Amino acid sequence: MNDVLEQTESGREIARRNREQGLEQGLERGRVEVIRALLKAKYGEFDDLDDLARQLADHDSDGNVARIVAGATLAELRH
Repeated sequence: MNDVLEQTESGREIARRNREQGLEQGLERGRVEVIRALLKAKYGEFDDLDDLARQLADHDSDGNVARIVAGATLAELRH
């Protein structure tokens, strides 16, 4: 099916957008996994680990990684 779609200009555009969307989703998942691993290594297991990791990844993930590494408390990370 993809071979047929990519034979037209609109099909190539659809395929390109699908690839880009897949890459973006992969990057988002990767950021969540990295932040989750950092949180778990630094603070151990806690009830809202996955939720906090997603929240921190969604909002300034690089800044939040720096905050974790710098020693921010869980209370500080939650706000």
